Amino acid sequence: MVRTAAAEAGANLLEVLRANRTAPQAACNGKGICGKCRIRVVEGEAAVSEEDRSFFTEQELVQGYRLACRCGISGHLTVCVPDRQSGMQVIGMEQSDHSDSTRNGKKESDALYIAVDLGSTTLAAALIDTAGTILAQATAVNSQHVYGADVLSRIQASNEGKGLRLQACICRDLEQLFRTLVAESGTSVRISKIAIAANTTMLHLLRGYSCETLGRAPFEPVNLETECLGYTELFTEMPGFESCNVYLLPGMSAFIGADITVGLYSSGFWQTAAEEPAFFIDLGTNGELAYGSKEGFVTASTAAGPAFEGGRLSCGVPGIPGAISQVSYLYHRVRIRTIGQKKPCGVCGTGAMEAVAALLKEGLLDADGLLAPQLFDAGMELARREDGSRICLTQADIREIQMAKAAIRAGLFVLQKKYGDTKVSRIYLAGGFGYYLSADTAVSIGLFEPEWKERIVLCGNTSLKGAAAFLTEPSCARQLEQIRNRNGNISLESDADFQEMYVRQMRFPNSPLCGNDFSNTL
Repeated sequence: MVRTAAAEAGANLLEVLRANRTAPQAACNGKGICGKCRIRVVEGEAAVSEEDRSFFTEQELVQGYRLACRCGISGHLTVCVPDRQSGMQVIGMEQSDHSDSTRNGKKESDALYIAVDLGSTTLAAALIDTAGTILAQATAVNSQHVYGADVLSRIQASNEGKGLRLQACICRDLEQLFRTLVAESGTSVRISKIAIAANTTMLHLLRGYSCETLGRAPFEPVNLETECLGYTELFTEMPGFESCNVYLLPGMSAFIGADITVGLYSSGFWQTAAEEPAFFIDLGTNGELAYGSKEGFVTASTAAGPAFEGGRLSCGVPGIPGAISQVSYLYHRVRIRTIGQKKPCGVCGTGAMEAVAALLKEGLLDADGLLAPQLFDAGMELARREDGSRICLTQADIREIQMAKAAIRAGLFVLQKKYGDTKVSRIYLAGGFGYYLSADTAVSIGLFEPEWKERIVLCGNTSLKGAAAFLTEPSCARQLEQIRNRNGNISLESDADFQEMYVRQMRFPNSPLCGNDFSNTL
């Protein structure tokens, strides 16, 4: 698709593309440090910045590759913006065997519900009947990604005066999801309720609330309670939605949102007995953790998610077709597999974790996270894109993975210490990344203890399931309030135990397969 836009001389290209809804990813919100907003200048002149030289080869610069966030417009430009978000792999809900027969038996007058998981990276929605039977599902990319990969970047963008743009982005995305669900249902529908589960920042942006107090201590949200709104208070009018109420579900703190509240309910964690405490871990764009039982539990949030979802990796991409998702060595040669068996375009979080595990097993990465000398400068080449450019896992990428896994492990340790127990009966693993992550890989890189491997329960999209439960289970709303009341929130930022354990957990597990020490060879 070709689009034409007018811009003043000196305007920033990324901002122009954002205003015209054609912007590429911008994981760092335009700071020039992530390298994700790459575009190619097809016609016209664009100066080469220092940041461009950091992310592109001389050949790529000659070909016109630039970072949009560092590109000032001085004249007519024709640019090519890559579309890396289409077809993203998103976890929905398990389809019932009776869905087709139930759909065929529906009357046009029957009221239906829509459950929504509003994620920082991806969106998922399900059209259900009053019994909870799934009639249609739809997924999409959160178009706010052009303002940053994580919630802190979105908060910053909102506080810089872009709040209305962020709200418009997500409202358009959700309206398109609703239209898709209605079209897939194959009949006229009447939607009476919509329930939306999301982290606290996403709900603030959806409502148009100020994010000023979310981005600084003591991190106080404008609202954490359940809200019930008329459909047109958020969205434009749509046939079948005239009498629809929209429920925004309750959160627990600035960084433990409604997606976790309902996730604890729908995952099975909420049925955990006091004598058998369990973990709940959501490894999405943010890393949220809980430990305890139905009688009481503690929660914390860590800044681990972007690396797990590819957001801070040099060649990282979300779970889209062509993303490298599996990596191994066979006869000392790298073997990969991509999502959808498409040509490789980058590496997603699970692929990066598997690459680290493969390097450890091959003896090319030591326990401190240092690559072997032959790989240290250029990194581990995983594959080549169609244009011949390299897809690599670099030393800097490995540091990102180390920091992410160390934050999770240190957070789990602190939760157990604060709760006063060390038993682990189950690990309820939620989110798309957790769903596709191999238990063997998680153990081999030190994300989980070896004895936890058999206790992992893959829960899928607990946020979407919880939103559906709110709509169909009469006791759910009351139990969500009980969950909120029995939570003890812990701030990890200033916790001495967290800092100490974080440093210790930066190392990968010591094993015969990881016995090399490359610190004296560089």
